[in-house]
Parts: sequence; structure tokens; C-alpha cells
Amino acid sequence: MLFVGAPNNRVVADMTLTKLEAALHQLDVAMSLFLKGDYLSSLTLAGAAEEILGQLCLREGKPNAVEFIIEYHLPDTDPALPDKQRRKILRDAMNGPRNEAKHANDPEEVDVIVDQYYPLQMIMRALPMARSLGGVMSHQEEMTSWINENITGTER
Repeated sequence: MLFVGAPNNRVVADMTLTKLEAALHQLDVAMSLFLKGDYLSSLTLAGAAEEILGQLCLREGKPNAVEFIIEYHLPDTDPALPDKQRRKILRDAMNGPRNEAKHANDPEEVDVIVDQYYPLQMIMRALPMARSLGGVMSHQEEMTSWINENITGTER
């Protein structure tokens, strides 16, 4: 395995990382790519990181972003549907853009739409979980500044 991005950006062979280290690296690179305007790569990396971080949070009894959002919006879904189906509808809505970018299961689906907000949502879901697990990423401050300037319209 080759891994670029180790100290001094040298190539390292056969590196062993914890799942947390891998997810934090993916999230950090996703933020860097997002800030450079590469929303497709940012989306897939942030999505992978978010998924790993979510599982790690569940293992440690910490909040999982997807589960929190599902619980919040569950009352907004059709109560006549089974609970499992209602949860799947919400999960599909949240993960749809990421899944469209990384899968080619539907032969009718030939294009991928990548909006700036898709990777941003994944990053914003992943960041609180990364922080709760003690993660520190080099692009975190720059990403937070971008969010403050472009989403909230205010500087902190």
C-alpha cells in the first residue's frame, strides 16, 4: 500500500493506521479538496470518513450524526410506514448524493450531479464526530472559516 501525505508528503509503503487515523486523514483531505473546489473527490472522501467516524462513535457510545438526524426527522415521515422503511427513506435522502457519486448500480443513471453543498453536508456531519473522538485536522480551522464566511455570513 502506498500512502502519500505522511510528514513531508513522502510516499510511505505498508503503513498501518487505526480506523480513526484513516478517517481523520480522509476528512482532512476532503476539506482540502473542498476548499480547492474539487467537490466530487471531497464528497467521496468525506462520505467515507463520515461513515467510519459514525461507527466509531457508536462503539464509544457517542452521538452519531446520521442517527441523530434520523431520530430528529422520523416524526416528519409517514407514520403508516414501518419504522425500518421510514429510517431507510431518511438515510437514502441523506446519503443519496454520496452513493450516486460512488456507485454505478443503475444502468439508467449515466450522470452524476455534484453540488457544492453535497460534500459540505458530509464534512459538517463528520466534523463533530471527529472532534468528539479527539481528532485534529490541519484544514479544520480553514474549513470552519469558510463555513462562517460563506454559510453564516459572519466572522467569529
